[in-house]
Amino acid sequence: MAKRRRRHSAAELATGFGLASLHTGITRWYRLPMLAAAFASSGKQQPEMGRMVSEKAAALVEGAFDAQIEVMRLAGAAATGRLQLDDLAGAPTSIAAAAMRPAIRRVRANSRRLHRKRLAR
Repeated sequence: MAKRRRRHSAAELATGFGLASLHTGITRWYRLPMLAAAFASSGKQQPEMGRMVSEKAAALVEGAFDAQIEVMRLAGAAATGRLQLDDLAGAPTSIAAAAMRPAIRRVRANSRRLHRKRLAR
């Protein structure tokens, strides 16, 4: 029996977006004082600012790569006749889920990291 990848439904993708927005709010809450301090002290490099930019760039590249992999997986399944009609209907959702997975994972990790960092103080 061939191993099939789990398809993502639109509801699961919407839930992921909702949770990502919650974690984004938490991350912004913890980063606002850091951003204010960075703008108040000109010329002084803030490590959190560099980390924010590098994480976003890495998530963008990783998401684009994952979306391309998902497109190629779907194209390969279509070329070999293994693509079902319901797979075709869910293709945009699975591509979007693959593209957004790295960003959602980083947002969740950032909110947890910043929360732990705040508790450690």
